[in-house]
Amino acid sequence: MPIAAGHYRRVTRLPATIAVLGALLAALHAPAAADDGDVLVQAGHEGRPASCAPLHVKACNLGTAGGGFRERDWTPLVADEVARVLRAHGYTVIRRPADYLDHDTAKAAVFLHFDGAEPACKSGASVGFPVTTSRGFIDAWETRYRALFPFRFVGENFTKNESLYYGFRKVDAPEKLLIEFGEMTCPPQLAWMSSRLDQLADEVAAFLMEQLPR
Repeated sequence: MPIAAGHYRRVTRLPATIAVLGALLAALHAPAAADDGDVLVQAGHEGRPASCAPLHVKACNLGTAGGGFRERDWTPLVADEVARVLRAHGYTVIRRPADYLDHDTAKAAVFLHFDGAEPACKSGASVGFPVTTSRGFIDAWETRYRALFPFRFVGENFTKNESLYYGFRKVDAPEKLLIEFGEMTCPPQLAWMSSRLDQLADEVAAFLMEQLPR
């Protein structure tokens, strides 16, 4: 039917608009797909607390903090640099935040953290790992980091959060290692680490390339 002059037919496009917005939101919140790679690098606590509710994380641990710095801000910086260096040397890297769905496969996996303690300065550097991780892999990192870190090395699997770290279940890899670089709640350790985040990343990348030669 003809439209009279001075009038227009209103076309409702709301459903299409909603569909487009829905697709965009779904893409933003879609879980990372399972992947295969040489190395998996996870940044501890990255993405929290926003990731906890959508992924049904009950223990939404936000990590430690000290001197105005937060662990969940530092770990992505280190993890991104580790991934950048490895990729520059031809390695395939699966880069993960704290929470994600699916299951990955890699030759080695590292989970990066900073510790906290109360009272302060009762902790330091440490490592966690499942029983499947080789002694050689563990010793290689400890030897390298002990030569660099001028503070206390607490030990291995000294808490259940280290020995039973949930991230170990998220990847099939013969070598898995949780790295605690040091204690953020201890001012001397915090000051030392705060100016060396890139160096910490370079040490992890060099360690992994040594263990996984091309």
